[in-house]
Amino acid sequence: MLLTALGSPKHSDARAASPEPLVIQGHITAIEGDLVTVKTPDGYPGGPGVHAQFVRSGPKFTVNISGARILLADGKEPDRRPLAVGDRVLVVLSEPDSGSPAAAGPRDDNQTYFASIVERIVQGDKMITH
Repeated sequence: MLLTALGSPKHSDARAASPEPLVIQGHITAIEGDLVTVKTPDGYPGGPGVHAQFVRSGPKFTVNISGARILLADGKEPDRRPLAVGDRVLVVLSEPDSGSPAAAGPRDDNQTYFASIVERIVQGDKMITH
């Protein structure tokens, strides 16, 4: 079973103080060399029987995958196929260096994260958001 939590870009202060990596799920929207843009799911506020009056766009993360292990959906074997735009992925992001200005404040949309693991999500897997 795969469990994932999405970090809120508005509450990155807690992430900056924590040594734990950030895990995101989303789909690849752009690839430029070793830089991959991953868009997380949109948020639809409301509840059962309540229609959302607005949609919160999920954040996009620019991720450097040059040092990442690219794994199959089972997480046990390397994936030999190159990543492509539209692929659904789970990404383990490393925190920025503690000396960088981005680590001291809110998440900058232009900030580049480094991935340690990229796992392709197969069609039958569910994307879990919180």
